Amino acid sequence: MGILPVKKAFIQFNLKSLVPPDLGAAIENIKTQPGPAGANPTINTCIRFTLPLPGDPLYCPKLQCSVYDNIFKSFLQPLLGVFTIPIGEILH
Repeated sequence: MGILPVKKAFIQFNLKSLVPPDLGAAIENIKTQPGPAGANPTINTCIRFTLPLPGDPLYCPKLQCSVYDNIFKSFLQPLLGVFTIPIGEILH
């Protein structure tokens, strides 16, 4: 990220992107713990959650995820990147 190296990266899983807006108010997003500092940070974490999803893979949404970095003892958390996980393709 710019001139600063990545220190302690973590991922935020946007679980609210998987459900309709009326159900999203009752759900909290999940974050991983910031990983160890180093030149090539790796996040090895198992995440489990239960949500109501449609049975048809055509209507199954994609999980939106954002990767952030902890800088200056979490006072600054710049966005490093965004990716999606196709839940419907994985389940079926």
